[in-house]
Amino acid sequence: MMLKEYKDRRKYIDKSEPLLMRQEAENNLALGLLSVFKKTVPPSEVYTALMETEGAVASALLMTPPHNLILTYNQDVMSERLIAEMVSQLISAGVSVPGAVGERYWTERFAKEWAVQTGGRADIVMEQKIYQLHEVQPAAGSEGSFQKAKLEHLPLLTEWMADFMTFTNEPPITTLQAAERMKKFLAEDSVYIWSVDGVPVSMAKKSRATKNGITVSLVYTPEKFRGRGYASSCVAALSSELLKEYSFCTLYTDLSNPTSNSIYQKIGYKPIQDSVMISFTDQGAV
Repeated sequence: MMLKEYKDRRKYIDKSEPLLMRQEAENNLALGLLSVFKKTVPPSEVYTALMETEGAVASALLMTPPHNLILTYNQDVMSERLIAEMVSQLISAGVSVPGAVGERYWTERFAKEWAVQTGGRADIVMEQKIYQLHEVQPAAGSEGSFQKAKLEHLPLLTEWMADFMTFTNEPPITTLQAAERMKKFLAEDSVYIWSVDGVPVSMAKKSRATKNGITVSLVYTPEKFRGRGYASSCVAALSSELLKEYSFCTLYTDLSNPTSNSIYQKIGYKPIQDSVMISFTDQGAV
């Protein structure tokens, strides 16, 4: 059993992609990042590694600091012993891991082992569900219209993005950081809005394309506009557009938010995997 870091991203992609493609929709996060790596050279601090055993890839690890370690598992060979060894070798290699995200069962065991071996804490930040959509179901839509966001919407969408990061328990970002990210998204034509009487009331974004699918993310409606079906209409319209080019759409939801889980299922999204996001805290840290 050996954990091997890959500085050569091409070799990492060649060895990890077959495992990830076994469950393309479930592994949309890691596969989406790999698709970016194929086009650009990732920063040197990006961590890519494989846990290998008896010639098989047991787990693919990918981390883009300061974000959590993304873990993918080969269910055919994964075991408690492999998890313990993987944690041990990560610690020995001096890899700094702020947290982990992945399929719930094995990620919770990874986190528990990390806490034991480091003497720190592992806390669940978010319990998630991954959904997949092949066809949008007809449903009663809300009033309003769907459109691609424009540069003129930047100030408003910057505010929404900063609020979104807080609302979803993501690491907070400054207004400047939010503006820079949103400006990039607008340049990519990846953000869409739902408007009522010319006033934007909800947004959603297309992101992380894989071979056959694409993810819907950054779904946000300001509090004063919630409960009117705007997010549902926006996501349904965006999903319909994306399905013209892709075989399926995926999205993540926070299980603590029953409203979002309900509206996505009414659109036609079906749950395919439980995921969990866990943060690590060093012993003695406040």
